[in-house]
Parts: sequence; C-alpha cells; structure tokens
Amino acid sequence: MGVYEVVSMYNEYDDLPRNPAGFCVISLLLGVIGLISVFLLDNGIMGIILGGVGMVFGGYSITLANHTAQDLRMKYMMLAGAGQIASVLSFMIGLTLVF
Repeated sequence: MGVYEVVSMYNEYDDLPRNPAGFCVISLLLGVIGLISVFLLDNGIMGIILGGVGMVFGGYSITLANHTAQDLRMKYMMLAGAGQIASVLSFMIGLTLVF
C-alpha cells in the first residue's frame, strides 16, 4: 500500500465495527477500582495490576477514539483520557505503597 494506509474501524474477521465507548468505560472503571483499592483497602499490588491493565485499555481506547466520527470523537477522547489518568494514578500510587 504505502506509507499512508487507511486505518479501518472494522475488524478483519467479521466486519463488525469496534466500540470505543466500551474500551473507554473499561479503562475508567479499572482506574477507579484501582484507586479505591489503593486508598481504601491499602492494597498496592491490586492498584498496580488494575492500573496496568487500565493503561493498556486506555491507550487502545484513545487510538480507537481518534478513528471515530467527528461528532463522537470528543466524548470518547474525554472518557479515554479520564480512564488513562485514573489508571496511571492507580499504578503510580500502588508502586509507592509497595516499594
């Protein structure tokens, strides 16, 4: 193809569109649950695990949000960014509790 390939919102198996809202919400929930486990339960290991998984989902959801329609892009990017921030905070605070 070349340098400028078109990135598709469809997966290559059954041509169903990917849902960025689901990944954004999963990232946000993992980050918030990680923060709750760090602050209320004082469990740093759980914060590290949930924050790391939330960062993976957050990065993927930011990528998917960039490839959506213009009217929904800002909503998805805000959700993905909030999930990414909550996951990073959970990961970093969990690391400080463990080490």
